[in-house]
Amino acid sequence: MVNNSSMNVLSNTSNSNSTDIYSVISDVTFLGYYSLSMVIIGTIFNVLTFFVLCRPAFRDTKVRPTLHYMRTLALIDFINVYGWNLDHYLQLVHGFTLNDSYTVASCKIFSFLNYVTLHISAWLRVFICFDRYLCLSRLQPNTWFNKSKSVLIIIFGTTIFFMLFNFHLLIFVCYRDDSGQIVRSSKLYALYPIYNQIHLVIYIGIPLFFMILFNSSSIYHLIQLRHATIVQNSRIRHRAISITIIFTTCLFFLTCAPSTISYGYFYNTLAATVTGRRLVNAFDSITFTFPVLSFPIYLITFSEFRRATFGFVIRNREIQPITNGTKQPHVTNIQLQHRSNTHHLK
Repeated sequence: MVNNSSMNVLSNTSNSNSTDIYSVISDVTFLGYYSLSMVIIGTIFNVLTFFVLCRPAFRDTKVRPTLHYMRTLALIDFINVYGWNLDHYLQLVHGFTLNDSYTVASCKIFSFLNYVTLHISAWLRVFICFDRYLCLSRLQPNTWFNKSKSVLIIIFGTTIFFMLFNFHLLIFVCYRDDSGQIVRSSKLYALYPIYNQIHLVIYIGIPLFFMILFNSSSIYHLIQLRHATIVQNSRIRHRAISITIIFTTCLFFLTCAPSTISYGYFYNTLAATVTGRRLVNAFDSITFTFPVLSFPIYLITFSEFRRATFGFVIRNREIQPITNGTKQPHVTNIQLQHRSNTHHLK
């Protein structure tokens, strides 16, 4: 069993392990500023993603209820960049964190939000993969899961469930010891490493199984769709957004799994060497990058989102008329009608 965890290390600055892991890279402050840059870029990208997904082109959620998931995930990614991302910058550059060394209240709130947002994010991606599977595998995907109201119920239910699941962090976790130091643990029960291992199963293990299952099926149906000669318009409409979702869910695990697994089972081994501790921080930096990736992936793989983004950014710019390659100016219908009326008057 592991004696420490990522959250225990990041949360208790009085703990020698926490001091060691950061003292090793104290001269590499660019990692701290990298985390800060992810906070700034992630804020801009996720806010822009949310507003673009609320544009008129994406308002018909009855036809495409998947948009509810995408909007919610944009908001969750926005919150995530202010969790361990911001703490990583504060720890490396300023020597304190909001999560463990500021106040007991901040320790409770940030510990709670960090776990809740990660759990909600992982399981909403499971549901969105399931939604894509249903849309691609059925000619008429009119199941309960594909209805706009049902998707909102799923999002609300998932949020409430994981808030209740992690509610003990607000009540029993974080306190000051006899020396006045903030300890991110509990006096009533041993929080770590058991909770980190539970977090690994809930955040990575079970969601990974379902995402691989649903994404594999979706990829199969996308291949069938590509080779089909006659395809219903309803399935063609889901093709582009399905490719986007598959890309984002794959990157979710490629960026988040290494850090979570290393903290859950290999932290003591890695923390014993300088190279291992640098590897842990490299995994952290990769994880901190994920909340920034959704926006560029949407731009690259989702043409409708790309058009809506450009329209949102340059909506006040006048578009010049396209000529036919000659020096003659573009003539509108009104001008043609005016010339015709003038000709008849003559």
